[in-house]
Amino acid sequence: MKISITGVENAAKILEKQISKRIDASFEDGGMTIRLAVDGELGTPESYRIDGAGDEWTVTGSDEKGLIYGIGKFLHSARWSGESLEPKATSGVVTPDCDFRCIYFSVHAYNWYHMAPTEDLEEYLEELVLYGYNALHCIVPIMNVHSLEEELFLDAVAKTRAIFIAAKKAGLKTVFGVNPNQGLLSAPHEWDADLSYDPVGKYRGWAGRNLCPNKPGAEEYLRGIWLHCLEQYMDIGLDYVITWPYDEGGCGCEKCAPWGAGGFDKLSRRLAADVQSLYPGAKFIYSTWTFDVPGDQQEYSTLYARLAAGEMDYVDYLMTDAHGDYPRFVLEHPLLRPVVSFPEISMWGLFPWGGFGANPLPKRFEAIWDSAAGVLSGGDPYSEGLYEDISKIQFIGYFWDKKARYRDTLREYAAYEFGEEVADDAVRIMEMIEKNHVEIYDIQNIFREDPNAQVTVMNVPDLDAAKEAYSLAVSADAKMTGRRRTSWRWRILYIRAVLDCRRYKAFYDLGMKPGYEDYHILRHDEESTQILKDDPEAQALYAELRRIYHCLDYDMGRNKWTLPVVQGRCAK
Repeated sequence: MKISITGVENAAKILEKQISKRIDASFEDGGMTIRLAVDGELGTPESYRIDGAGDEWTVTGSDEKGLIYGIGKFLHSARWSGESLEPKATSGVVTPDCDFRCIYFSVHAYNWYHMAPTEDLEEYLEELVLYGYNALHCIVPIMNVHSLEEELFLDAVAKTRAIFIAAKKAGLKTVFGVNPNQGLLSAPHEWDADLSYDPVGKYRGWAGRNLCPNKPGAEEYLRGIWLHCLEQYMDIGLDYVITWPYDEGGCGCEKCAPWGAGGFDKLSRRLAADVQSLYPGAKFIYSTWTFDVPGDQQEYSTLYARLAAGEMDYVDYLMTDAHGDYPRFVLEHPLLRPVVSFPEISMWGLFPWGGFGANPLPKRFEAIWDSAAGVLSGGDPYSEGLYEDISKIQFIGYFWDKKARYRDTLREYAAYEFGEEVADDAVRIMEMIEKNHVEIYDIQNIFREDPNAQVTVMNVPDLDAAKEAYSLAVSADAKMTGRRRTSWRWRILYIRAVLDCRRYKAFYDLGMKPGYEDYHILRHDEESTQILKDDPEAQALYAELRRIYHCLDYDMGRNKWTLPVVQGRCAK
């Protein structure tokens, strides 16, 4: 197919590259003409429109970013068949509903972001930009670091720098997260935080070394850590900084409690001042992750009272979310700042999280989004790797159109990535996988009844649903050819469908019954793969996942949280 691309040169290169991935096109005069343009009168920032018919097409952006998003839509909405494409015009100008469309790359513990070559990260970032993201969030994890001079910390800085450089190159804004009372593992124990903020360490977490800023010397020590981290990006630039309260963070002493309204606010004010001194104009985001959990501890009410009184002018955005349902307080009170969410797409209800392939949960995420869409100005899905790619695309669909439906978003994704002929089946596979995403925590119910309860609500493994997903995956795989069939996106979805069917069949064949006593064999690390230890095809699929994730070494710490594990070690 002959294609002529004219207009904005950098954008033309991106379009040519993406077309070349899917068809054998020659870029010369004759055939289809695609004109790329920027028109500041088109609409609000980051908007675009696609016009044309037949072999004459124009993609126009209100700015250069809008043009890139328009190119993404041009690619994703086109009908690709054989060695040709049939574009689709938009019905007018397309404008994003949400201005903050961020993705969090959790670069730690030897997950895909930690291990992947920089060129793979750059490629993935470019693809996420084409889907509509405009910001990238990273932290430098220090929860397992003893010294700012040790190799683990220096490697983390180097990796986040490489990612931020790639993000700027791709047109993304950079977002850096700080846990302001997180100390190094070598911090003096006399500074240790009071862990009574989470008596069982389950709902808010005790990751790393949390310190009390009200103990003599601790605040300056903590400030030294975050200043050192922030200074690593002076030559790159940071557009946003997020202050984070819990998991890595928290103290329950008399002077700090409740943490979200006490010690956290004290440290965040100082952090915000340091951010402005290093990065003038950077936006400051105040996270309320797991505020008032469990029960009302007056964290939200105190925060909102201070905002209303004008005492927190340093806060530009609130980031509000929790493990379970969206926080009711935020939905029931006036908006005092733009609010963005923090969707947990990575760790929900399966372990190892990515150890069986893709983990789509479209109905769950749509229900949570619909409950909160009216107050949200975007979000920042938390990602540990490639295995939640489907959910990344589902959420960017909402960030562009708050009324988007997952079936429409994911069908377009499937048609582009897997082919029009298998798109409906691929969405059905995703739905059947969610139906068999076995472990579901009823977090809010646990909090109401007993904060210390060890309660898990589990779905019954549905072998019929697993068989349907397996049958559809095998059929679709047979229809696909070339790059689509071998792409990592298809392989992780296909592998999940195959492994679910084989695991659940083996579960019942072994005489197991749904319930906690037998359920561990489907959920826990080494047993989850041992159930198929004598299945050569399953073991080959586990090994393929490891290759996709770039994690081939056995002893890489927490990578077992995202990878197949056998006998306490990651599977070959």
